[in-house]
Amino acid sequence: MNFFPYNHFYFKVLLTIHRMVLGIAILIILLNNWGSCARVKEYVQEKAAICAVPNADQFALQLPGPFNYSMGNKNTIKFYGNFTITTVIQEPLELVIIANRCTLNMKSCELFNKVTLTDLCRHINDQKGVMISFFKSIDPIFQCPIKPGLYQFKNSVVDLSFVSIFPLEGYRWQTSLKLYSKTKPMKELFCLSSQSFMHWVKKT
Repeated sequence: MNFFPYNHFYFKVLLTIHRMVLGIAILIILLNNWGSCARVKEYVQEKAAICAVPNADQFALQLPGPFNYSMGNKNTIKFYGNFTITTVIQEPLELVIIANRCTLNMKSCELFNKVTLTDLCRHINDQKGVMISFFKSIDPIFQCPIKPGLYQFKNSVVDLSFVSIFPLEGYRWQTSLKLYSKTKPMKELFCLSSQSFMHWVKKT
């Protein structure tokens, strides 16, 4: 009896199984290597301070010292300490955000964007807003109109993970946030300057 056809059939089956096992092994190796090499974007807040302007001592928001914060995991910033509101802050308000894009060595900068936001009290008081957990972490709760008094940060964290969707890497970013009262005469109530960058890091 000729068993060659059967032997040939089993040989093809074994060869197919061998190829499948080899393919799975290669896939596992590739996945392991990809996992070990996977990278994520990390936001780094290098500096944050009250703007160095002559009228800083007249701002409606005053800090007892340097701006106190630390970077946390997953692109979060935690604030510490306290601040004082010296006068009622209420509408009409305007927040102007000016972003300058700089080279990493800070040898040159250029204006990248300027954004003006209004109707701020509605956003501060929005119970479903993206910043509501931060405002509620301040004691007493930060709500508009903002009353004069001493306020304290208590486990106050801002989640900036959303910025990772923007192509910010490869530059340093100098940003100023200026809060104005639009009640005539228009008055600057607060100004914060910051410097930050974003880079790729190995996923842990």
